[in-house]
Amino acid sequence: MFDLKVNMKALLSRLQLYCILIVTIYLSVSIGPVTASQFSPAIIVNNITISKYEVNERRKLLLALGTEKASARRLAKENLINEALQKLHASTINVTVGENQLKEVLDSFRSIRSMSQNELKTSLRKYGSSLEELRAYLKANVLMRNIISRTYHSRMSINDFDFTLFRPVASTTIPTQISLSEIIIPFAIRGKENTIKLGERIFNDLMNGKNFDQLAKRFSRAGTSKNGGLIGYVPLNSIPEELQSILRKLKSGNFSNPIITTDTVMIFKVNSWKSSERTRKLPSEVTFAITAVKQNNSDKCQDLDNNALEGPKREKLLSEVLREKIKLLRPSESVLFIDSDGQEKQLLLCDRRIVLSENKIQILKGQLLEKRLSKLAEGLNLDLKRTAKIKILK
Repeated sequence: MFDLKVNMKALLSRLQLYCILIVTIYLSVSIGPVTASQFSPAIIVNNITISKYEVNERRKLLLALGTEKASARRLAKENLINEALQKLHASTINVTVGENQLKEVLDSFRSIRSMSQNELKTSLRKYGSSLEELRAYLKANVLMRNIISRTYHSRMSINDFDFTLFRPVASTTIPTQISLSEIIIPFAIRGKENTIKLGERIFNDLMNGKNFDQLAKRFSRAGTSKNGGLIGYVPLNSIPEELQSILRKLKSGNFSNPIITTDTVMIFKVNSWKSSERTRKLPSEVTFAITAVKQNNSDKCQDLDNNALEGPKREKLLSEVLREKIKLLRPSESVLFIDSDGQEKQLLLCDRRIVLSENKIQILKGQLLEKRLSKLAEGLNLDLKRTAKIKILK
């Protein structure tokens, strides 16, 4: 009996040792190479090696800056290849980036979005990116601008290179976010046919004013059901395209129709939309003439007496009827409309001009400059690639 206990202890000790050895071997095989592989080469550009880690970090930054998920990795590789070529070219023509230039660009990037440095860090962190990666991205953009300034300086004026106006191309916004709630009902509980009927009944209840939170707590089997189905804010571009196309049509407070998948019925509620930049209509002033239809008037503004002209007037201060008609016209075009007295009149638009502050004018100039720089940069990158050795590894 004693020998049996000793043998059993010895056997357990051996088993423990085997388990430790197996776990150690597994970790060394599975974890070790994975950790090393993220730093293995992904692209070689002449004598510069770009790692998989660098590609992934740039991909996360591009997602944070609003790039579609499907194209983020491809664009990340293109970015890094172009930047490697630019660095090599910059070294041959002795072009660098000043620390003040980079600071001005980063400050401009934040101010355009009305974000503090901490808010910017938080926005980037949601996508696993960082301020350091953004700095590297902006630095590459400034380097390209400095290269173009040196290469094409005879074609552009010194005012074209005001770095305080710089906004990176294709990076104008943190992506639109949508706050969602969900009701998820699997077929497994009631069967497909009964579950679809239940989904339709819940949707009708919602349309008749029933509370979404209560219905989610009662019927949903998602992990969010305890919180009334609340998912919270998610980036719109992180949602599958099929669902995006449904949600884009919904306003805050609206519900989707029941969505039937292979194994569930889903109903979504859009709580609210949020974007870091909102589309703004630029203020404008208009000059126009209103005449009786039967009157033999010229349809050319220059032939009218000054007393027949109205304006310039702020468009937003006009009556709703006039605003609706004028926004459809271009200068020198006319349209018939019914005035407040019920009389048919002719409205002739003579002039429209945007009213901007000096700051807004400068920002618009900067945006137009970006397009010019982008075309020059594209041409230069093509030239650099013709003589480069680029190898993309698997």
